Amino acid sequence: MTSAPSAEWLEIVVRAMPADVDVVSEVLGEFAPDGISIEPAIRTLDHDNFQYELLDEPTLLRACVLAPFDTSRRRALRRRLDGLALSAPLPPIRYAPVRTTDWSEEWKRFFHVLRVGRLVVQPSWERAETRPDDLIIDLDPGKAFGTGQHETTRLCLAALEAHLRPGMRVLDVGTGSGILAIAAVLLGATHVDAIDIDAEAVEVARANVARNGVAERIALAAGSMNEAWPWPQPPRADLVVANISSLAAIALLPACAAALPGGGLWIGSGFIESAAPSIEDAVRSAGLRAIALTAEADWRCLVAVKDAR
Repeated sequence: MTSAPSAEWLEIVVRAMPADVDVVSEVLGEFAPDGISIEPAIRTLDHDNFQYELLDEPTLLRACVLAPFDTSRRRALRRRLDGLALSAPLPPIRYAPVRTTDWSEEWKRFFHVLRVGRLVVQPSWERAETRPDDLIIDLDPGKAFGTGQHETTRLCLAALEAHLRPGMRVLDVGTGSGILAIAAVLLGATHVDAIDIDAEAVEVARANVARNGVAERIALAAGSMNEAWPWPQPPRADLVVANISSLAAIALLPACAAALPGGGLWIGSGFIESAAPSIEDAVRSAGLRAIALTAEADWRCLVAVKDAR
C-alpha cells in the first residue's frame, strides 16, 4: 500500500469573540498573507432569502499557510496572540492539513443527465440516451446557478413546457447558466431577453447559448428590471420567467407585470412553501392572477396570468 502524499497547505483555525476579530486577524495575516476567512456566528432568520442575525459568540477565523508550519513558527504565532489585549482568552489553535482538490472536476460527480418532460439537460461531459422528440440542452454551468439539479430549476422547466406557446417572446429574469432561456427557445419562443445581476453568470450563459446554437434568438446582458434594465427599449414579453429569491421576486413583480400584455404569463420560483402566501399577495398586487402552483420538496413554482382589460 502506498502512503497518501503529504498536504501542501495547512489550515490554522482560531476562535475569537467578535470584539477581538480585527486584532486577531491582523496577527494571523502576518503569518498567512494570502488572506483570512472570517465566519461569524449567526442565527438564520429566513433560509429562502439568506437573512440572518449576528450572535455575540466566538467567530471562526481560518488561514492557510504552506506546510510545513513548524513548531517554532507555531510558538511564535501563539506568543503574538497571547500578547494581545483581548476581551476573552483564545482557546487552543487548531491546525489541520488541507488536501488539494480540483473542485472544477469534483462537482461534476453531482451533475448528470436530467429529463423534464421533453427537455433533456445533459452536461458537456455526459451524453443522454434520447428519444426522437427530445429537446436537448447541452450545459456547462461553470460558476452560475442552473443545472436542473435544483428543484426550482426543474419546476421552471416543467412550467415552461406546460405554458409556453410557440411564437412567444420571453423574458428570463436571473438567467444564471442560461438554462431556462435555452429551454424557452427550444420550446418555440421567437426571442428571449435574458438578464442577471451577476456579470460572470451572463458570460457563462453566453457560452451555453452558443454551445446550443441559439445565440441569434437570445439577447443576454448584465442587469435587472426597473432602472437596471440594460437595453434602450423597454421590457416587453409574452412570458416572464423568474427563478429568483422571494424578496427579489416581490420587488420586481410590478415591473415584470408591466412588461406583459393581456394574457401574458409570469412563472416564478426560487421560494419555499412558507413564502408562497407573500408571493401570491405580490402577484395580486401586481395585477396578475395565479393559475397554477406546483411543488417539489419544500420549493414552489407559481404561474400567473395578466387578464386582458
